[in-house]
Amino acid sequence: MAIPGVTTRIRDRFYSVTRPDAPTGPRIVAIARRSTADGTENIADLDVVRASNEADVITAFGEGSDAHRAFIELVIAGAERIFIVPLPSNSVFNHTTGTLTSGGVSIFQEAFDAAEAAIPDIIVPWGRGGHPDDWEDPATPSNDAEYGFHADNSTTITNNWAYKVGAATKTIAENTNPCISVLGVAPYLSTAEKMTPGQVSTHLTLSNLPNRDSSDLFKEVGPYVTVIASEIKPVNYTSGTTDFGYTNGAAAVAGTLSRLQSYTSLVNKPVYNVNALRYTPTRTQQESLSDKGVNSVILNFNKIAVFGESLTFAQSTSDYIRLSTKRIIDEATMLVRQVCQRFVGEPSNIQTRNSMETAITSALRGMQLLGAILGSDFSVSYIPAQNKAIVDLVLTPAFELRTIEVQVAISL
Repeated sequence: MAIPGVTTRIRDRFYSVTRPDAPTGPRIVAIARRSTADGTENIADLDVVRASNEADVITAFGEGSDAHRAFIELVIAGAERIFIVPLPSNSVFNHTTGTLTSGGVSIFQEAFDAAEAAIPDIIVPWGRGGHPDDWEDPATPSNDAEYGFHADNSTTITNNWAYKVGAATKTIAENTNPCISVLGVAPYLSTAEKMTPGQVSTHLTLSNLPNRDSSDLFKEVGPYVTVIASEIKPVNYTSGTTDFGYTNGAAAVAGTLSRLQSYTSLVNKPVYNVNALRYTPTRTQQESLSDKGVNSVILNFNKIAVFGESLTFAQSTSDYIRLSTKRIIDEATMLVRQVCQRFVGEPSNIQTRNSMETAITSALRGMQLLGAILGSDFSVSYIPAQNKAIVDLVLTPAFELRTIEVQVAISL
């Protein structure tokens, strides 16, 4: 009996089962509100589910809901493996204190716990861009949609979404799988869709964005967050006759990163399926955003929308200021763990140790041949009492002149 989506192939005397329709690539998890009741289509609030097509997303989470829009944005941006953590329909954002509640109970950590279950590579805490309801004249703030997550909600670092999201992402990266989160900024509110140069300049000061260098709190957390300031109108960003307006660019970054090798920078890569940009920064404004650790979307000399930077929100003195550096180091540490996996449970004798060190050498050599790293060295310290090996890596990633030291612990 044939199974949909599964092909059975006979090879010699053995059967081989393959799934030709299974998507590949990084796992992207979007955290966004639903508009349907808890349990619709047997999907509970704050669960994590694989989103395969728009019809199922609409049925489960509601047409025009934040979760629906997040799915559309990621698909348009080129993402293939999309997971959604549906926030309850009564979720309330308090951007002053940086809290997310449902029924008066905090659900922020629970949302990221659900995201962790999907073993994510990229997390998109969803926020919106400009919406047609924002441009009503006279203004009617009462019907404006919720912003969602955005990096410039508060200059108080402990209340800032970028800090809170970064801290939660850091925990996932250390315990489960290396990953990053992508955040946008709040949309510009005006009674007109078009923005004047003066309005663009005012908006891009990002007065509510904290200074990443003003506190050591971002020293450990910043590398796990990427912030982008843009408003992008993708093609077909509608549902029926409803126009969703603009996105905040976070999904565009996530979708593009999912199609790039770690050693390929985001700089000058095209933003796919763009219908319009609400604003583009000048060269001076772009440099100002870069100084703040914020990425942007610009028009190149061919009038094509491309990413202007490839930065994390790490402190300006951090080794991980470049997003490509963070991704390369993450890939190197994951590769070391993968090649050492087969030595777990084996006797800690000289033969096993030599084999493991040879495997690490070969793995790092492969990354050098690809151009992901320019140089590498390592040493292994064995702790028999704890059945553990500590691998100290010294790497020079692509686009860097400095060496970066990383320590990987492996339980044998």
